Amino acid sequence: MRISTETDTLRVPAATARSAGRFTTDVIRRFRDADGTSHARALAYQTVFITLSGFIGLVGLASVLGLGEVRRTVQHLATSVAPGPSGRLLQEAAQQGASGGAAVALIGLGSAWLSGMFAIAQVQRSADRLTGIGQEQERSGAAKYARAAALALPVGILLGVGGLVLAGGSSIVEGFGLEGTADTLWNVVRWPLGVALVAAGLLLMLRVAPSRPLGTSRRRMAGAGVALALWTLFTLLLSLYFSMSTTTTRTYGPLLAVVALVLWSGLTSLALHLGIATTVELDRD
Repeated sequence: MRISTETDTLRVPAATARSAGRFTTDVIRRFRDADGTSHARALAYQTVFITLSGFIGLVGLASVLGLGEVRRTVQHLATSVAPGPSGRLLQEAAQQGASGGAAVALIGLGSAWLSGMFAIAQVQRSADRLTGIGQEQERSGAAKYARAAALALPVGILLGVGGLVLAGGSSIVEGFGLEGTADTLWNVVRWPLGVALVAAGLLLMLRVAPSRPLGTSRRRMAGAGVALALWTLFTLLLSLYFSMSTTTTRTYGPLLAVVALVLWSGLTSLALHLGIATTVELDRD
């Protein structure tokens, strides 16, 4: 029985064995045929709100609870978790959260959760399109957003904490005042810990968010690994670009922080979508 025209369009004839080059081409073709660029832009839009709101809310919560170490750590992290000028924008957001009290904490964390709900819903739509599931086969709107709202908290915590651990190791050392053996131990442990947390968040999202599970657990792990590797690569390249480009600084001036954050969010979303496309292609073999 034929399911839909879109499903047939995205289905590529399976091959018994594909070279790395052929496999990469198939991943990119699947991403293109599913209009992955539009889906990646939509997710990037929500990522900007999640990042800014999350920093404001977290620092505000730490201030309300009197957790000075957490507040200092997040403020340090703001300059290292995102590349170049975007880190300064996050630091300003964190400073606003430090002086806002309970209301800012509530608004910031609530906005981050709401944006996370829309982001998870977008991941579901993106995964469905990359898999070849048409709009008529998606969950209903109520079911989709109910699941996204429930997933936003655990996925957000896993990805947020894991990303902060990976990107802000030295900031955590400074914020908590770690010295000697504790400093050395943390710098060893944070890499496997951060990777494990981010991988757990990605796997949970890829397993539960789509209308149908994406492949086997092993193939989802491979897709999550691709997304994490690409995110790291894109972040490093963007940091290098902003550190070397004086033309960009002259062109955008004070707006450069916003531009940098939007670019970083877009590349983060692109990495995730290519990871999903990788999982779907692996499931063909």
